[in-house]
Amino acid sequence: MPPQRGKTPKKNKNGSGSQTEPVEVYCRIRPLDNPDDPVCLKAVNTNTCILTPQENAIARNGQVKELQYQFQYVFDEYTSQKAVYDYVAMPLMEDLIKGKNGLLFTYGITSSGKTYTMTGTPDDQGLMPRCLDVLFNSISGLQAKKYVFKPDRMNGFEIQTDADAMMERQRREILPGLTTPKTPGRGRNHGEFGEHGRMSDPTRVEDIDEGNIYAVFVSYIEIYNNYVYDLLEELPHDPITGYKPPQSKILRTDSNDNMYVMNCVEVEIKSPQEAFEVLYKGQKRRKVAHTALNAESSRSHSIFNIRLVQAPLDANTDMIAQVQDQEKNICVSQLSLVDLAGSERTNRTKNTGERMKEAGNINQSLMVLRNCLELLRENQKTGLGKLVPYRDSKLTHLFKNYFDGDGKVRMVVCVNPKAIEYDETIHVMKFAEMTQEVLVTKSQQVKFEILEAPMIKKPPVIEDYIPMMTYSLGPTFPSLEVLHCRDEYTLDQLSDFLDERNRLKENLMIDFNRKQDQFRAQLVKIEKEYNEMKSRSHESQSVLEKRESYIQKLESRLRSLEKRQDETSRQFKECERERRELESKLQDKNMKIRQEKTEKDRLRSDFRNRLEHNNQQWEKNLQKERNKIENELEGQINEKQHKLNMLRHIVNTETDSDTPTARFRTPAPKARTYTTPGKIMSARSETDMSSVGKNPVPTPRSRTQTATVTSARSMHGLNKVGTPKNTPQYNPRHRRSRSSNAEIWLDHRPPGSVELGTVLQPKLKKKKSVSKLEVKDTKEATKYILTHQDIDSAGELETKLIKGNMLPTAGGGTAVVFNDVETLKQISPGSRKRRSSCPQPTDYDGDWTDVEDRCGIAIEGHSRKRSRGTEKVSRV
Repeated sequence: MPPQRGKTPKKNKNGSGSQTEPVEVYCRIRPLDNPDDPVCLKAVNTNTCILTPQENAIARNGQVKELQYQFQYVFDEYTSQKAVYDYVAMPLMEDLIKGKNGLLFTYGITSSGKTYTMTGTPDDQGLMPRCLDVLFNSISGLQAKKYVFKPDRMNGFEIQTDADAMMERQRREILPGLTTPKTPGRGRNHGEFGEHGRMSDPTRVEDIDEGNIYAVFVSYIEIYNNYVYDLLEELPHDPITGYKPPQSKILRTDSNDNMYVMNCVEVEIKSPQEAFEVLYKGQKRRKVAHTALNAESSRSHSIFNIRLVQAPLDANTDMIAQVQDQEKNICVSQLSLVDLAGSERTNRTKNTGERMKEAGNINQSLMVLRNCLELLRENQKTGLGKLVPYRDSKLTHLFKNYFDGDGKVRMVVCVNPKAIEYDETIHVMKFAEMTQEVLVTKSQQVKFEILEAPMIKKPPVIEDYIPMMTYSLGPTFPSLEVLHCRDEYTLDQLSDFLDERNRLKENLMIDFNRKQDQFRAQLVKIEKEYNEMKSRSHESQSVLEKRESYIQKLESRLRSLEKRQDETSRQFKECERERRELESKLQDKNMKIRQEKTEKDRLRSDFRNRLEHNNQQWEKNLQKERNKIENELEGQINEKQHKLNMLRHIVNTETDSDTPTARFRTPAPKARTYTTPGKIMSARSETDMSSVGKNPVPTPRSRTQTATVTSARSMHGLNKVGTPKNTPQYNPRHRRSRSSNAEIWLDHRPPGSVELGTVLQPKLKKKKSVSKLEVKDTKEATKYILTHQDIDSAGELETKLIKGNMLPTAGGGTAVVFNDVETLKQISPGSRKRRSSCPQPTDYDGDWTDVEDRCGIAIEGHSRKRSRGTEKVSRV
């Protein structure tokens, strides 16, 4: 029979009409080491347990709250290993024999009894040993010959003929012992099970198809620091350095989208003893360490896979039957027994260094498992179809098919009921409660469609050859009865018969010798051919070894390329993340640019509006200033006209007078400073100060007064056409309310100012005096006055009062527009003798005979009389 290749029949995961079932969760409570210790978890019945907080734990409302959880079954601290197996693992073994997959894993915190539940002791075995016992008890007498089913290293199996199976057995078991010396072994150590006799489980599955032949393959792997290692791999030995460290394995997907560990060693076992040798060999290589909470704490997730290969058997030929589809010729079912490492906190286990790194990886993988189950539950409830992050951890990536509906999933939650474990236990119970809400697709039993084969005649047995052998010896003996001693006829017949038999015997001997020589020649020929085939087999074996080495090189190269691909993928993700960040920054900058552009456009528009408004305002001000200048010129003209009238009146008066006319020639008057007697300083009234900058009522004034006002305006920043220079940018639309005449003056007097105590002072109704100007002082004031004192050139104290309006600016500040400066002087009055305010002839040098000079002095004196009693005010 030629070798055939088969795969596990592809199961319908999302097909129509598929049934679903929830993940079954069981709870097992560990017995206390000290019965007097306080507990936080108690079993109420076979389905319910209550979690009670510690005495010092207070809920949000100030009361201690008990939590109740329900499971498929709750095993208390008195439940045996046999009872746990019957409830949890026995249905999975029945499904395994029926061609269904199964996943059973233990979950809990460290030192909660997970490894004990999975492995047990020699006297009270756990789930793993009992599963192996029950499996071999069930298929006893129905196992196929060894190496008939051969793994193809791609998660499938090939069917070999009996001859190929025998050659495979010689190549693997007989030849290595004859040709290759054994590697120095570490010695067989089966642990506590090997040193003591174990109690096997006699249970078996009753409903088994005896028309199939079966083969059992096991593999043992662990996930340590998120790397997959094969615990059954034979490590290469170096005479100098010893055994080399194991290499991590990678996960692959077969043609049916099933996850498997590439190049994982699968051992075919024929008895429970062989299975336990493999099991204990892997357990010896597991990563365990001592922590503050557990003497032998598992530092990795261990996975023991049992794969049952079965194929239909033809009753006529005692060989594997033919089916319609060769890919369905065999069925492979798998049961994965997973012992998860316990979650732990560093502050309790006191881990440091490598142990702390291991604990971080363990907690991270358990967190990924929890996230995947939560997303599965959310997708099943809402139908959103969010991506489940299976690839974030090797654990969830390996069992992706189970959670997607390729087999039954069961979980045993192991709980340590100590009260000090409450904080850890509550998280485990919440996870277990959430896991029960996840639904998986129910698997269907695989059935084979066997073709009707024609009846084949059985080969003849040895009894069928007996008549042929008897016939080939010659004729039968004649009757040998002798009637009397002289019966010659009978004796002659007997003699002839014996001669014939001797002759036939000689012929047969000749033929025998000839056939013997032929057989010997054929045997020599066969032996020669055997030797040739043996040499050819050695050559083929060397070629095969070379190919295997080449395949290993290709695999190593593939691993390096995959690592490079992972690194490239990681860099691509990093670049993608940076690209998204840069795009977000670019969008933010573009948005800021648009905002700034909009703000600039708004400011530009506002500036145009303000500029237009200022132009209009300046046109109005220019018109006002033009009117003002015209009024001033008109006043000057009126004043000159008034002087001319006065001059005409004087001339006419002198002409009509009878007194002799005396002609004096008077020089041009000198500039003088007029003061009132006593220490009296001149000051302007508030009405005069408030009138600065407005259109004044045209009144006649002297040349000195007109020049003084014009000079003050020029110094204040007005040019010939009245345009301001370097004026602060204030809001042109701002207008102070003058309805209540509520002007507030800010009187700024620097420290060290001399108080003069004069009678005449500036009249300020509302004022606020400050010595140091602050921003808050400018918020309510509308007028500003600054007192500045200095010594003039004559050695007298000169006080300047600098006044201005306070206007708010567009930026939120305050601008002061100065519009007036008063200069106050204090001089000695001299003699108190009254003197005429008019100039006397003695005040002038030379002759006072010219009539025109006398008239000018008289007019000036008349003007002095009108301004008598006023104090000097000089405008700057």
